[in-house]
This record gives sequence, C-alpha cells and structure tokens, in this order.
Amino acid sequence: MMHRHQMTCAHFLELADAFALDALDELEQRACARHVTRMIHHHGCREALAVARGVVDYLAVLVPGGTAPPALWSAIQARLGMGSGSSNAEWL
Repeated sequence: MMHRHQMTCAHFLELADAFALDALDELEQRACARHVTRMIHHHGCREALAVARGVVDYLAVLVPGGTAPPALWSAIQARLGMGSGSSNAEWL
C-alpha cells in the first residue's frame, strides 16, 4: 500500500492557480481538493484559491463563448513551470 503524505499549505499555495484552472493531473486535483477542505488551520490556502478563482472568472469574461487561443495555454504552462519535467507531486 502506498503511503500518502498530507499536502502542506506551502504545496497548495504553489498549485492554487493551476488548481483553480483545473490544469493539474487527476491526482494533484484530488490532493488539492482534499487539502483545502480539511478542517485545519490553513496558511492562506482558501484566500489564495478565492483569488485564483476570481482570476479564472475574469478570464472567462475576457473570452466569452469562445476558445482561448493556443498560445494562452502555452503561456500558462510556462508560467507554472509545467512541461519542464519537474513534479511537485512528492506528497501524493
């Protein structure tokens, strides 16, 4: 049986933007969802998620009824460091 580590607030804060965009893989999405709903003293997790969701909502207004240009996703991935071969999933 695989030992699972609890995600820390620091890890969540690193992934909050990608989590709000639903841009993480399934395991990371579930880990983030579990973390933010845990009844613990969080260190800015819910606030960071609220801000990130506000940005997602704002982006949806900027691109109403359409598809975001392919360059937008590439820019988001580059900003998040995705595709660099590194993984933040050591806590899974």
